[in-house]
Amino acid sequence: MVAPIAPAPGDLRAILINNNAEKANSPIIDLMLSAQGATEMLISNAADFSGATWEVYVTAKEWAVLDEQAGPGFGDGDKTVYVKFRDAEEEETDVHSATVELDTIPPSVGAIPIMINGGALKTSSRAVTLTFDVQDATQVELFNEDEFDNVEGTIVPFSQTVQWELSEDNGPKEVLATFLDDIGNATAFFSDTITLRDQEPIDPVILDPETNTTTTDSFITVRGTGNPESIIEIRLNGGQ
Repeated sequence: MVAPIAPAPGDLRAILINNNAEKANSPIIDLMLSAQGATEMLISNAADFSGATWEVYVTAKEWAVLDEQAGPGFGDGDKTVYVKFRDAEEEETDVHSATVELDTIPPSVGAIPIMINGGALKTSSRAVTLTFDVQDATQVELFNEDEFDNVEGTIVPFSQTVQWELSEDNGPKEVLATFLDDIGNATAFFSDTITLRDQEPIDPVILDPETNTTTTDSFITVRGTGNPESIIEIRLNGGQ
């Protein structure tokens, strides 16, 4: 019987890694396999297939490349996966292989990865400028403090400065950022804070909720409306 043909007619390769990607950011990769007439396949990270065992032929398989050391950057470099196929008569194909570069290093961040308005403590406008001290990033994902529980923030193309809008209402504001490279390696989250004071105080409206009139009671309940940071002054009969 004729040995299986690898690749199958019309396919480009007998084996592809991550749909023929040049780089991978994880040692766990996806293999696409193609061999006409194959019933079994033998896959290995070693050219001599040491320790490998034959298994049922499939066209897609999750696989782990060699990455013996833990941590970003450890074990990075070119990774080659080898495969050969055989048919029901145990006729084997030649060895086929594919190579991908493992890159697990996130973008490099400086001493102050993010600053709002150049490090200012206060702002009178929700529109601010974010400045980043980051290298090798292609995207930045941004959150305001009230958005951080969302599954995703706002992803924008990376540049050294980005225009951003703070959340509403006066008070301390925090902007959080994570930086990504072209294959999805991401940094930890970094943040900066600034105090927003974009609203002028308005005169509060003070009412006695019970009678809406004056009272001789030594203790009264006061309700009113105003905005954050308003200063409320209460005088009784012109006193302090």
